[in-house]
Amino acid sequence: MKRLHNTVFCLLMIMIISDHNLQAQSTVLEPEPGFTEYATYYISSFDLQTGASNFQLFRFRLHSDNYPVYSKILFNASMISPALGINSQTIIVELETVPMQMNADLILDNQDMSTTTTQLIDVSGNSIPLSISINDMIDPAQFDQILSSVITTGRLADGTYTFEVQVYSGSSENNMNLTDTETINIVVESPSYISLESPGGALEDTSLTEIYSTYPLFIWSPQFCSQCEAEIRVAEYIRGVHSSINDAIEDETMLPFDQSAGWEFVGNITSFQYPVSNARLLEHNKIYVWQVRASLPTTVGEEEIISPINVFKIGDIGGTNPVPADVNPVLQVLGQALSSDQFSSLFGSGGALEGFTPTSNITINGTSATESDIMYLINQVINQNASITNITVEE
Repeated sequence: MKRLHNTVFCLLMIMIISDHNLQAQSTVLEPEPGFTEYATYYISSFDLQTGASNFQLFRFRLHSDNYPVYSKILFNASMISPALGINSQTIIVELETVPMQMNADLILDNQDMSTTTTQLIDVSGNSIPLSISINDMIDPAQFDQILSSVITTGRLADGTYTFEVQVYSGSSENNMNLTDTETINIVVESPSYISLESPGGALEDTSLTEIYSTYPLFIWSPQFCSQCEAEIRVAEYIRGVHSSINDAIEDETMLPFDQSAGWEFVGNITSFQYPVSNARLLEHNKIYVWQVRASLPTTVGEEEIISPINVFKIGDIGGTNPVPADVNPVLQVLGQALSSDQFSSLFGSGGALEGFTPTSNITINGTSATESDIMYLINQVINQNASITNITVEE
């Protein structure tokens, strides 16, 4: 019985050691930085004959805890594009390397992967012979569909594109298993427009789109990627001076304040509160124009989309609002969100907040905030994107 126990113990140890060696003889993908997402993919960035690409799609570190190790890479790109009648997942191209012996970490970059690549250099400077073959490719008829859609735009057709990198590794060329995989699904939508929501509209409609706040909230809807950066500019339109709204927007700007800038960078947002500082003060009974420009990353560099121009007029505050024009900007905007009676009962003669002026010590839900943050929230109420449920006054 003791011999049987010893035998079982030895077998268990062999299994544990073998399993440890199997795990150690493996490679994994470490992002450096991993996949890079773009808003638009130009067909000119791909060579479907060799699998080559001239833009940064992915970059990983191929790493093992135990060298030497054998590894091979599989890369495939596939798509679904109802616009082209491709309604099921379809391979665009699939590349596979021959097994390679690694003695150090290796940087894996899609720009190094094509059928013309003959070697890679690891992080220690060693040359690794390499051969890459194309396992699969899109059907020529479907490829012709892609090409015909590219004739006018040069871009990949709208659709969902899937890019996948697989790593197979092991202790020998004949003993490799799938040890890691990285996948990204990217929705490609051809950018076409930016819709300006508010304030304003056409030059002929200023009486219908008139506002009364000199600190308006600008809202727009871009029809493209989530990672795009936006810029805005605001200028005064003067009848008899400007021949058109295009002439006005190209003239002296209210925002940005710096006339050499041309545009005010606002970042990855779709609404912007006109600032209290670093901008020229907007005035009542004047007409203004505004426009948004967005930059989006594509595989051939940055691309710009510019919105149409909206026009708005700031009406006479005297007949519509109880707030004097010379009070604090926050109170001016607040006067637009509250009814005349509500505002007067709080800030008017005998009101609990008569003579009140906001200080720079502002918090929202316990978090430090600015006047612009407060005005943004108030403008949300004005634009009916939020509502006031309760008003309290703290001594």
